[in-house]
Amino acid sequence: MKIKFLAMALFVALFSVVSSAQEINCKTTKSEVFKDEYKYSNIVLVEEDGNGGVFIVRWYRGGVFSSGMGYYFEHYDSNLKLIKEFEYEMKYSEVIKQSSVIGVITNGNDVSLIDFVYDKSQGAYICSALTSNMNDFNFKSKELFRLNSEEIKQFSFLSGGGFDKDSGASMIINEDKTAFAVTVDIKDKKSETHKLYLFDSALNKKIDHTFKRDIKDRKFIYENIDVSKDGNTLYLLGKVFTDEKKKKKDGGRYQFELTQITKDSEKTQVFDTEEHYSRSLKTIIFQDRLTCIGFYSDKNDNRYKGISYFELDPKTLEIKKTKFNPFTEQFMIDKYGKDKDKELKNLSFRQLLITPNNEIVFNAEEFYITVHTYSSPNGGMQTRTIYHYDDIVSAKISSAGDIVWARNINKRQATSGDESYISYTSTVKGDDTFFFINTGEKVKKLSKDRIQFGQTSTKKSNFNVIKITPNGDFDYQELLDDKDNEVPFMVSDGAISGNSVYFVGRKGKKKQLLKVTL
Repeated sequence: MKIKFLAMALFVALFSVVSSAQEINCKTTKSEVFKDEYKYSNIVLVEEDGNGGVFIVRWYRGGVFSSGMGYYFEHYDSNLKLIKEFEYEMKYSEVIKQSSVIGVITNGNDVSLIDFVYDKSQGAYICSALTSNMNDFNFKSKELFRLNSEEIKQFSFLSGGGFDKDSGASMIINEDKTAFAVTVDIKDKKSETHKLYLFDSALNKKIDHTFKRDIKDRKFIYENIDVSKDGNTLYLLGKVFTDEKKKKKDGGRYQFELTQITKDSEKTQVFDTEEHYSRSLKTIIFQDRLTCIGFYSDKNDNRYKGISYFELDPKTLEIKKTKFNPFTEQFMIDKYGKDKDKELKNLSFRQLLITPNNEIVFNAEEFYITVHTYSSPNGGMQTRTIYHYDDIVSAKISSAGDIVWARNINKRQATSGDESYISYTSTVKGDDTFFFINTGEKVKKLSKDRIQFGQTSTKKSNFNVIKITPNGDFDYQELLDDKDNEVPFMVSDGAISGNSVYFVGRKGKKKQLLKVTL
């Protein structure tokens, strides 16, 4: 069967009447084009140096013909001129059978790679910090904790295939980057069990806790873990399928459980989405409130009607507000035009952004996978897996839990190769929300107040910015034309620092850095 791959044009519905694209105040700065020894690279850390320059840490790995994995540490001035660089290759002894750097954190001028390995000779999983000052790059290892291999549920470091999504080890850094948590799924047939560790950025252990819920693992879906702003408290959110909830006639037959964990205590709040379905929720921690936000539906878990909002006291976990905000009429017009008798599906959470007024910008994307089977020239059968990144959904929620605006960016993007060049990166500056998107053609004005973007590819990729104003109006601008770029930029892997967003461009081993300052 013949596949029409990436043949569909990308349409974006205009959010307000457009006579012409307005100037968006953005400054772009490019580094020189350079070549790495290794093909694949992406930014894992950006830290401003206080003098207008920036420290950038890039993870790399080789391709088919150049094995290797490690990190590039680079110091650039304000014009992205390279001042200093250092390469740190990850090398392990033969007794290390699995390994993964699960995160990177800084403390002043020190940078730490948090490494999680399986040491066969010791029969243990060991979590260590590889720390160096960014002036001398003399890395030293410090063990943070270890677990007997028999305690840990089997998992894959490199993929989640065949395992539940909370298996393995993961690292979470708080908003102020003063503390981080490491969570490890523990083997237990009767109970959902996790080991939770909390450290400050100086690698001092603050919490060593075993979380256990008396329910089978498959009936407890791990949503997310957050670290408080002061770095002293953990919040674990789970979706739990209990026998009691099975008897519900309306809404989701499950409950959400938010557990607060401190050095000396554990406390849990249970809340239900009543007659609605909330497929998943995410926690957002403020100084004086704790919120859980997600999409809800009144029909089933695959079609969404609006945004659910729960507000809790961060100390007592008392539920203070519960709201179910239906999508606005403007949002439905954005997505479907006059035909509003439809609902969203396949939404995948992407980002939570906080404005200076403590409003929440909640971003998601319609993501799904299709597998196509066709006959090969030699008479056999082949399959191709295609990853689809369709409409972007963005909504601003006030500090009172109400929708300020909700917008839909209509698009069609798909790939069976590198996904880094499609999708998007988003950020906020002040009350404005920005999206960075690649497209293959010039933006064209169409009838009925619409604009159109062509499909993007690594061979032709224009770099665009989309802006949503405080009242929900829309603007757009092409920042970089494909013919002026030596490399296409990996738009979904942007790294944010202050008022700037950093991207890596790649074409083979050829690389370039891009800074967009808002």
